[in-house]
Amino acid sequence: MTGQALPDPDRDVVTAQLFRYAQDMEELMRQHNRLQRQHQMLLQSLGKEVNGADLLPRLLMQASPMYWVTDAQGLVRHASSRLRWQFAQQLGTLVGCDIAQHVRVSPDLPVQALLERVAEQVYVANAVHCRVEMSVPTLSQPGMQWDALLMSMQVDGRVDVYWFLSPAVPGEDSLLQAQSAFSHAVDSEHGMLVANPFGTMTSASSGFCRMSGYAEAELVGNNPRMLSSGRHDAEFYQTLWLELLDMGRWSGTIFNRRKDGQIYLQWQTITMVEGMDGQVISYIAAVADLSHNETSSKRLEALAYTDPLTGLPNRRRMVEHLERFFAQASPESDSLALLFIDLNRFKPINDELGHDVGDLVLQQVATRMRNAMPAAHLLARVGGDEFVVVLAGIAQAEQAEVLATQLQQALKAPMFIKERKLSVGASIGCARYPRDAEDMAKLLQCADVAMYSAKRFGIPFCEYDASMGGKDKPNLERDLWLALERNEISLVYQPQMRSDIAGTVRGCEALMRWQRPGHGLVMPGGFIDVAEETGCIVQMGRWLADTAVSQAVRWLQAGRACQVAINVSALEFAQPDFVQQVANVLQRSGLPAHLLELELTESILIRDVNEAQAKLKALQALGVHLALDDFGTGYSSLTYLKRFVVHRIKIDQSFVRSLPDNTTDQAIVDAIVRMGHALSMDVVAEGVEHAPQLEWLKTIGCDQFQGFLFSRAVPADDMARLLGLGTPDQPT
Repeated sequence: MTGQALPDPDRDVVTAQLFRYAQDMEELMRQHNRLQRQHQMLLQSLGKEVNGADLLPRLLMQASPMYWVTDAQGLVRHASSRLRWQFAQQLGTLVGCDIAQHVRVSPDLPVQALLERVAEQVYVANAVHCRVEMSVPTLSQPGMQWDALLMSMQVDGRVDVYWFLSPAVPGEDSLLQAQSAFSHAVDSEHGMLVANPFGTMTSASSGFCRMSGYAEAELVGNNPRMLSSGRHDAEFYQTLWLELLDMGRWSGTIFNRRKDGQIYLQWQTITMVEGMDGQVISYIAAVADLSHNETSSKRLEALAYTDPLTGLPNRRRMVEHLERFFAQASPESDSLALLFIDLNRFKPINDELGHDVGDLVLQQVATRMRNAMPAAHLLARVGGDEFVVVLAGIAQAEQAEVLATQLQQALKAPMFIKERKLSVGASIGCARYPRDAEDMAKLLQCADVAMYSAKRFGIPFCEYDASMGGKDKPNLERDLWLALERNEISLVYQPQMRSDIAGTVRGCEALMRWQRPGHGLVMPGGFIDVAEETGCIVQMGRWLADTAVSQAVRWLQAGRACQVAINVSALEFAQPDFVQQVANVLQRSGLPAHLLELELTESILIRDVNEAQAKLKALQALGVHLALDDFGTGYSSLTYLKRFVVHRIKIDQSFVRSLPDNTTDQAIVDAIVRMGHALSMDVVAEGVEHAPQLEWLKTIGCDQFQGFLFSRAVPADDMARLLGLGTPDQPT
């Protein structure tokens, strides 16, 4: 919450991309790990021992004249060498010794520092390559250098460090050349391939040459894409490289093409190798040929085209299905409709109740939709909570809408998961070939835009129309980053009323509105989620705080103290300097701290309980008031309430809407009010729209109210009148 600083579009766009990438990686890794477990179970059931974690170490053991295994502190657990004539006597004495007694890395780097760097790798099988010198003369000639390739491995909960050693070749200065020597020494049915930091192949083992059909000379100097089968789309390779660059390792099955044109299935483990300076030296791939087992190939190929969570076809299968259609389609005789489906209310379930519950919801959703549509059509899961239906032979919009209605009806009934009653809906967009697009990419984009329009306007189904603009959704992110600079964001204020003094305004909640050019007034539901995904919510939140606090100061100077409440997003709260930003806003404005209230949700606070508790205490020390927003929709745990001492609880409007007729909601609201009072907290009811609701809430002792019964959210001048202050043209 700095001053009125405006976003730097170039820098902020990069920040947003990095933030979205970090968010996507968690889901990517969960999907990858689930698929890898299925692969491993299948391979083991077929009697084929191909373990992604230790295939490369096994090959390096064969290739290394000497290797050791130490713990993270350097204590030798195992030592082995093919150089028996030289080390037969000495190696027996190594087990149990501190490796630092025998190895010298460099004057500037103790062995322990090297071990710490390798052992602290977060992901298994990252590798570090360096040159070492034996410090014990009996183990080598004085001054003799050795190439050491170090990898950390998780074994029964402990970290082991594997040292693969080979005498350095005189005049061979490149560590990359040393790794080529390792690959040449591998004598196995499995293969080993080494590529430089730019992805160009530098060496291949004899096993890899046999399985690929290429001589090493034909491979060296070329990119591995020469081996591509064409069965994997660009997204597959993009995901592979993103994971490799982020995690230092990738494992999985991949289809490649032999020199004779035959497509075959491989298991690959690709490991990033770094030097002591942290720069990437190479990528080493350990490869196993799975094609000789026909059953294995067919079953693994099926897995490659199946979403591991739901059992539905995945994005790759959907893309291939569409590619075949468009390769053969004629605009005069063929037709196709595409439904793009995005779940509603899934994100809060997944965030607040956990990924386990979210996964069960997705499985039920997939089962219901699959049972609600004819088997002739393709239903695929293409993203976290996104699905696509491909309807071949559909020319009329009514036919697509009928099926969309069937899918909506299938999702209508609540789900009972882990003793919770949960409901999700769906926003469905439809695009048709050849009316809306004549190629696959455009058709997918049109269906996505239609879905986004359905979600934005709160309707279940939307047919694509050219007036929507195929680039509307991508432009939304760009326009959001520019909205503050263009003064398109404004604030409105919804009053919060006291129960003890009728008609008295206690405070107000500041809410954002976006006057988007060409689209009119956009409510928060149309842009807050995207702002959080892109990261620009941080800049917007800082602007919100500065603007709302400045307005509260003006009201105070006019003679009326009005507490202003602002919503805090998870991304804002996670900023390391969040508390200091709040302090800066108060200091700049001069607003008494108790006139600022921060509204936070339970899901924000439970992400890191200890950090949240520390920040809340620091905010309370400033004198800022704290409110727990949307109470009742998350964990609603007494344990959290006890740890997170706040001043006010806001009952979510979903519990207020059916009062006073719904006895279940009556019991919930009454319990929340009693609990809040027992903990010395005020209780605010949101969404109060009718007098009977208000009267019932008063009878149970609810302290404050907010809703359309009193006022909609209004501009600052109208809020001033509600406070009894008049306007600049209308002095009090």
